[in-house]
Amino acid sequence: MAKAKKRPARKAGPRKAASRAPRRRPAGPAGGEREALVQRICGALDVSEGEAVLRALRELAERVAPQKPARPDAAHAAAAQKLHSTAEKIHAQIEQVHALAEEAHVRAHRAAVKARGALPERLYLLLDGRGLDGRGMPVEVIDAPTVVGSERQCAVWVNSPRIETRHLQFAREDGDWYVEDLGSAHGTFLGEQRITRRRVEDGDEYRLAGYLRLRAEFR
Repeated sequence: MAKAKKRPARKAGPRKAASRAPRRRPAGPAGGEREALVQRICGALDVSEGEAVLRALRELAERVAPQKPARPDAAHAAAAQKLHSTAEKIHAQIEQVHALAEEAHVRAHRAAVKARGALPERLYLLLDGRGLDGRGMPVEVIDAPTVVGSERQCAVWVNSPRIETRHLQFAREDGDWYVEDLGSAHGTFLGEQRITRRRVEDGDEYRLAGYLRLRAEFR
């Protein structure tokens, strides 16, 4: 019988270690809190994790390091100052023109009255669209000065608790009629402006204590 040949024994080499996936370390306390906070924000705002982190960082930055407003450019500030100064000058000129126009109107009115040698204009008063005498007719102002108030002795008596005993008066001066508030608590108004003394114009409608209408007419 033939003898079996012996195979040469292989030398055992170093065995390769089996590759294993690296194990994840459990998140520490800080990492776990961060994940929990991010998840809370995501759930509350219904946004992704990246958007939640970005919003949180923005809000934190505004609180701890708010951005300072940019200082205006020097040229821009100078231009704004110049514009403001110009506006103030124009406003002053307009006020001056108004004053001159009022003065010219008064002079022209006086000159016209003097030139025609006519009787002075007669002033009539109407209260709340009705005559002060209660018959729907306007009342002529005869006495000068004529006081309007809640006192029985007033030339024009107004029965109202908000009207002062001596609220205002009408008086003549250099051919013109003037209305003057006598320091009333609730005031006398022409439109929205509270007045103390002014020249009466035909059709002026004053509001006593802000509600009672008193109309002046020349006839």
